[in-house]
Amino acid sequence: MKYGLYDKPPVGTTILSALQWMIVAVSSSVAVPLVIGDVYGLRPDEIGNLMQQTMFFIGLASLLQVWIGHRYPMLEGPAGLWWGIFIILAQIGTSVGLQPREIGQSFQIGLGMAGLLFLVFGLMGWIGKLQRWFTPLVSGTYMILLAVSLCSNILAGMLGIGFQHSKEVIPKVAIVSIAIVALVIMVMRTKRFSSFAVLFGMVIGWVLYAIMGWTEPVRPAEQMIALPSLFFWGTPRWDWGVILTSMLTGFVLLTNLVTSMVVMGKATDTVPTNEQYNRGGIFTGVSHLLSGLGGVVGMIPLSLAAAVIQTTRMASRLPFMLAMVGIMVIGLLPYVSHFLAALPTPVAYAAMFISYTQLLGFGLKDYVNVKMDDRTITVGGSSLLVGIGVMFVPSTAWQHLPALVSFLFGNGLLLGVIVCLLLEHVVFRKRGDEQKKEDGHAA
Repeated sequence: MKYGLYDKPPVGTTILSALQWMIVAVSSSVAVPLVIGDVYGLRPDEIGNLMQQTMFFIGLASLLQVWIGHRYPMLEGPAGLWWGIFIILAQIGTSVGLQPREIGQSFQIGLGMAGLLFLVFGLMGWIGKLQRWFTPLVSGTYMILLAVSLCSNILAGMLGIGFQHSKEVIPKVAIVSIAIVALVIMVMRTKRFSSFAVLFGMVIGWVLYAIMGWTEPVRPAEQMIALPSLFFWGTPRWDWGVILTSMLTGFVLLTNLVTSMVVMGKATDTVPTNEQYNRGGIFTGVSHLLSGLGGVVGMIPLSLAAAVIQTTRMASRLPFMLAMVGIMVIGLLPYVSHFLAALPTPVAYAAMFISYTQLLGFGLKDYVNVKMDDRTITVGGSSLLVGIGVMFVPSTAWQHLPALVSFLFGNGLLLGVIVCLLLEHVVFRKRGDEQKKEDGHAA
C-alpha cells in the first residue's frame, strides 16, 4: 500500500487521486438514473434532474461515512438490489393498474423505513455482533457471486452491446475496450503512475471515442446552479407491498454493509471494530433517509471501492473526502452533470475491468483460508451453485409470482448468500469449541 488511511499524499497526487475517485463515483452510478428514468417514462429534463439528485446525495452520504461513520474511503452508491426492486415493482405495478410515478412515491417512504431499520440496529450496537455471522465462507461466497453477477454486464458493455442502442457486438468498440484494458494493466505495472491506472484508462478512452466520433453531444443546461429538491417523485404515498418489500431489502442489505466493511478492511490492511460496524450502520441509515427524501435509488457502501484501492494502492481518506465534496458540487451544476454523463459506457466498463477482477480475488482468497473438508465443500458448493444457477433463470420466469417471492428467488446474489448463511450457521453449525479454533471469521 503506497498511502494508508491516514497518510497525506503530496498535493499533486492528492488532486489526481481525488479526480480518479470522482470519475469512479460517476462511472459506477451514472447508468442508474438513466435506466430508472427510461423504465419510469421520465422526460429527458426529468432524467437530468434525477441524475443531479443522485450525484449530490452520493457525495453527501459518502462524505458523512468517511468523516464520522465507518471512516473508510468507501463510496455510497445506488444498491443493485434497490435498483432491481425499482424496476421489478414498476413492472408489477403497471400490470395491476398503478402508474410508475406512484411506485416512486411509495418507494420514498419505503427507503425511509429501511433507513430507520439501519439506525435502530446501529444505535443498539447489533451490527457489530452481526459481523460474526460472516465467516470467510460467507464473505467469500458473497464476493464470488457479486463478481459473477457483474461479469455479464461488464463484458456486454465492453463489447458495445447497449451502446448507442446496439443489440449486437460492435467489433470496433470491442477492440478499443481491449486496448483500454491493456493500457490500464501497463500503467499498473509502472510504479510512478500505478495509482492512477483507472483514471488514465478512462481519460484516454474518452479521447479515443471523441476522435472517432463515437461520443454523444452534451445536453444543454437551462441554468447554472440547481439545488437538490425533496421528494422527486411527488408527495409520498403509502403502499404496504412496497413498504414491506423495502423493509425486507433493508434487512438483507445489512449483510452488504458488513461484508463491504470486511472486504475494505482487507484492502486497507486494517480490522474493522464493532464501533465502526455500528457507526457504519447508523450512517447507512442516514443515507437511506436521504435517498427517501431525495427520491433517488437507495445507497449502500460499494465493495467496488475496495477493489479500486487494491488496484491503485491508494487508501488515503483525504483525496476521497475532496472527491465527495466535488461530487456534491457536480450535483449542483447541471452542465457539469450532463458533461460527465456523456462518458461512453464501454470506456467506463473497460477502464474498471481490472478493478472488478479484484472482487473475485477477494472471494477466492477467503475460500483459500478455509479448510476444504466435506462440510466446506457442501456449504460453499451448494451456495455457489444455487446463486449462479438462479442467475441463468430468465427474469420473466418469476413475473407471475408475488413481488416478495420474485425478489428473493430471482436474485442469485441474495439467494446464494442466504443459502450460505443457513447452511453455515443452522444446518451444518459448528460446535462452540470448533468455532473458537477458526481464526478466519469476518472481523
